[in-house]
Amino acid sequence: MNKWKSEKPTNPYQPSGNKNLLRLLFLSVIGLLALVVFQWQETEKEHELIESKEHTFAQELAEFNEKEKALVKQLKGALEDKTTSERIRKDLELQLRGSKDDGIKGGNMDEEFSKMAESVGLVRKQIDGLQKEMQRRAKKEVIEKFGPGPYRVKFEIEFHPDEIPEGNGTSFIIEMAPLDLMPYTVNFFLQQVSLGLLNGCSFHRNAKHVVQGGPVTNHLNPGANLRKPFKEAELASVGFQEYHPDFPHKKYTLGYAGRPGGPDFYVSTQNNIRNHGPGGQTSYAIKSEADPCFAKVVEGFDTVDRMHTLSVQPGGYNRLVHYVAIKNVTILPN
Repeated sequence: MNKWKSEKPTNPYQPSGNKNLLRLLFLSVIGLLALVVFQWQETEKEHELIESKEHTFAQELAEFNEKEKALVKQLKGALEDKTTSERIRKDLELQLRGSKDDGIKGGNMDEEFSKMAESVGLVRKQIDGLQKEMQRRAKKEVIEKFGPGPYRVKFEIEFHPDEIPEGNGTSFIIEMAPLDLMPYTVNFFLQQVSLGLLNGCSFHRNAKHVVQGGPVTNHLNPGANLRKPFKEAELASVGFQEYHPDFPHKKYTLGYAGRPGGPDFYVSTQNNIRNHGPGGQTSYAIKSEADPCFAKVVEGFDTVDRMHTLSVQPGGYNRLVHYVAIKNVTILPN
């Protein structure tokens, strides 16, 4: 026999080699999966960033549109001085037209957003300038028509015979806000009173924190159309939400309800600085705005308190069961 035994050649495909190959393939697959997940996460982050920018842009655009609507309304009838109003209107219309043309047309979101923000800022400056002009001219008109002030207004009311609360008060007197603080809204309200628009209206809502009045009929004038005179006099709603922090919505102050405010108004029966001051009415499109606060009760607090005790109808609106008639509203002599 041959004492030398031949050695078998090493098989590269032995089981140990298969394990190494499978391990290598497994690690490769894991690495690819990790890369895919990483890329997917980065893509999601980019999508979230784009969505955030789009959401912010949509909010700015909504606010811009609301301001534009209010501004267009102001441009139609708020200014009577042709020289000043025409100059402001032409400048503003050019800016508004340019802003619309600069709307999103694709491309870089950051660039489009920056352009829109700049346009909104310019429009806001134009609106601020227009509002200041309206305030200046309103102040002048009040002094020329109603004297130097202070301005006091008397409300005479009548309760419904089916619900007469305890007490004797049937009138109250308000004093208008200082003309330097709220010139436009003071003029707006005094014009309503001087034309007799509030005569025949009603206090029709007891919302617990306010007693609200407006052009709603009552037991003295059923079927009357009370809103038409406000519209014909172009005094149905304010041109803008004038507000001054030095004359806030404290108890027994008066403010205009709605957006734009008017013709409905209310008397606060509690401190409503938070409810009706800047940012208090979040249900409206421009959440930073406030209700105009334009006067305060100085006599006849018991009359307001009597109205505050009246019963309300079922439902969230708190409409009075029996409306309180506003018989007469007059501007008192200085």
